[in-house]
Amino acid sequence: MKLTEHFTLDEFTHSTIASRLKIDNSVPAELVPNIQLTAIKLELVRKALGKPIIITSGYRCPALNTRVGGVSTSAHTKGLAVDFHCAYGNPKEICQRLIDAGVQFDKLIQEHNQWVHIGLVRAITVK
Repeated sequence: MKLTEHFTLDEFTHSTIASRLKIDNSVPAELVPNIQLTAIKLELVRKALGKPIIITSGYRCPALNTRVGGVSTSAHTKGLAVDFHCAYGNPKEICQRLIDAGVQFDKLIQEHNQWVHIGLVRAITVK
């Protein structure tokens, strides 16, 4: 399912750990709007960086989140967070570029100089 011009639902749910452990990381229908919101925000990130983004961790079902050591309140379990890397530069350079470009998120974290974590707190309401 295509979420935005450059992002698909498969990119948000793909997990080598889930595949290896045979964990079903399918997104519940009620969380798809959250993932769409996150994808829309990632389009702003992609535009600011001028390069494609590789999502390394998007949506995590509770079982997968537990297996990777995520906290029970992780925004990943709500479809409101992604970890990614990009050929733009290292995580510190990426974070600085996003700050300089004014891209707004609730959380922007440089994780262990290996990836960038972006998280949203607010979900959209579907009527």
